Amino acid sequence: MYRIETERGDLFDVNMMIAMQVTVTGKASEQELTEAFRSAAGSFEILNCKVVIDENGGAFYDKNDEPASSICFRDFGLEALITEQERIRFHLENGEFLRCFVSLADSGKMKMCFLMHHLGGDGKSLCYFIEAFLKCLNGEKCEYRRAVFLTGETLPDVKLPFWASWLIKSYNRKWRKERRVFGFDDMDAAYRKFWQTHKTAVRNEITESAELRRKLNECKAGGIGFTSYTIAEMVRDIPREQDVGLAVDGRLDGNRTMSNQATGISVKYRYNRSRTLLQNAAAIDGMMKKKLRNIGYKYFVLRFMSGFDSTLTDAVNLEFAGYFHSETSAKLARLLGYGQNTKDISITNLTRLDIPAEYGKYAVTDLIFVPPVVSYGKNIIGMVTVGDHLNTTYHSYL
Repeated sequence: MYRIETERGDLFDVNMMIAMQVTVTGKASEQELTEAFRSAAGSFEILNCKVVIDENGGAFYDKNDEPASSICFRDFGLEALITEQERIRFHLENGEFLRCFVSLADSGKMKMCFLMHHLGGDGKSLCYFIEAFLKCLNGEKCEYRRAVFLTGETLPDVKLPFWASWLIKSYNRKWRKERRVFGFDDMDAAYRKFWQTHKTAVRNEITESAELRRKLNECKAGGIGFTSYTIAEMVRDIPREQDVGLAVDGRLDGNRTMSNQATGISVKYRYNRSRTLLQNAAAIDGMMKKKLRNIGYKYFVLRFMSGFDSTLTDAVNLEFAGYFHSETSAKLARLLGYGQNTKDISITNLTRLDIPAEYGKYAVTDLIFVPPVVSYGKNIIGMVTVGDHLNTTYHSYL
């Protein structure tokens, strides 16, 4: 069993579904696709686990002999599918971490949509599953990949600032009087309540090769990252300071397995109209790089959030869902920006697709990445470069 620690905030969040729509040239039968899916799922330890919650509120990944991840065949539109599926709870207690939908309607190509709960992995994890799936479809064997987790023992040994430690102790002490353990029945009820009044919208923008090359050349000339350039573009017409959250790969050893190994940083920036776009981007880039060089800051959010009593973390998510209320969890939810004072923009840039494009007679020609609208975010952006173009997807509540 593996204790769920740094990723505990994902457990009771009512919107933790990562989506990737992949276009693949070549044709396969439903039977071939089903067998490939099962083989790929069998090669990742985490997809052969289930989540259990004990009587004290501890949550764990436990071995599961009957995984519940699934593949089905139907025509779909991406936004409609996400709208339908994000309100259907993943049955983590049965080992359901992944759903795959395949449309075989177009001749000569297949459209696939992979929907994964964040406890099954992060964006890179889902890419690695897609790679394994297509390898299996091509008749290749995939090595077994054990799960790797970011925990208090494996994270760099950097102490939290005094204020953060004090805040954790203070809220944990207050929570003792109200503490309760939540279960999967509570999760069901929270999903029902939340999704009665919520709906998300998805929009994808394509930056074609010529425009993408122009922007990349500007970044190269200015010595800055493309994500910083993108942020500057997004905030230049906004007169207020913007709080921008950035998901960051937290892998400590470059592993290519499935599990949630993402961490995050944030930068606050107000666009300076007296400077050029590139100068503003350079200022943002400097802020980002300074924080990423600081190991304590890079992994701060994981150490900080895992310091709270795990059931208090659950309660904060259930406060956002409108299902549970207590004085302590409500105050902490406000403090952390759950549902209120959220990041203005939250970006996950997977950069260039980190898997091969070709698998024998099959080839990936497009991939759209849609991160979930988590409790502490409102304008969520997923970016990925595929071949000669960039897909930028916007996901938000209506």
